Amino acid sequence: MNNVLKFFDDVIKKGHLSHSYLLAGTEDLDLAKTIAQKILCKQEHTGCGSCSSCLKLASDNHPDFMVISPDGASIKNAQIESFQEFVFIRPFESLYKIIIFDEAHLMTDRAQNRILKVLEEPPTYAIFIFLTRQVEAMLETVKSRCQIVQVLDDQVKSIDIEMYEKAVELIKGIEKQDVGRVLEYGTYFKQIKPKVSDFLNLLSSILRDIMIFRETRNYQLITEANFSILNYEDLLSKISKSLSRRKNVELIGMIEDVDQKLKNNMNYDLTVDKLLFKCIEREA
Repeated sequence: MNNVLKFFDDVIKKGHLSHSYLLAGTEDLDLAKTIAQKILCKQEHTGCGSCSSCLKLASDNHPDFMVISPDGASIKNAQIESFQEFVFIRPFESLYKIIIFDEAHLMTDRAQNRILKVLEEPPTYAIFIFLTRQVEAMLETVKSRCQIVQVLDDQVKSIDIEMYEKAVELIKGIEKQDVGRVLEYGTYFKQIKPKVSDFLNLLSSILRDIMIFRETRNYQLITEANFSILNYEDLLSKISKSLSRRKNVELIGMIEDVDQKLKNNMNYDLTVDKLLFKCIEREA
């Protein structure tokens, strides 16, 4: 779960905490408590384990922290009523109040609808964390008001993070017109030949995110997996300003064309080289 903790470390450090997060693909209450501990920690949000806030959280005695878990087969209306009473009382000793909804998909539709008003107009100090492996069971109206953070399987995670980092570095090289940096990827493409389609799809996905962000400035529209694996807010903001719409569209089209050609057994090295040279080609 290191990718998720890194994501929250970054948003806490930058002061970009949102009101509502949906951790998709996990019901790990300890993970959510670790996130809450970092947010509430009085030692620069480190989750130190020794300040009064961390100690109270560890003993389930923190006045600004609440966990709502299923009562039997569902999260019931009475629990939502307790949540509503809790959330509108200002924090006692922290800047925030944090409420975790464990197995959030077990909220009835009526219970989910009851929390909508709070999600639409949350108190400035409130942070909600929803845990679920069954995102599809959540109402769209609830999901649309959350930043969705995809929690990846540990076996997939280590591979994906390296590939994501490589994809982001390549796009930075394109944006800076760093010829040497881009052409060095000829070696990387040889290393990932069996998974080159995954890498090309990832490049295309990030470039689409950049294009969407240029038009909307809305982080909520960014691909869920991309945003949660790499918190690349700065990348989106910077490159969306410097990489032209025309270049962006051309690169996406070229990447998709290269992917298809490689699947049709075109010469691997030659096709990849053409893509890299296209990446550093200056606009007319």
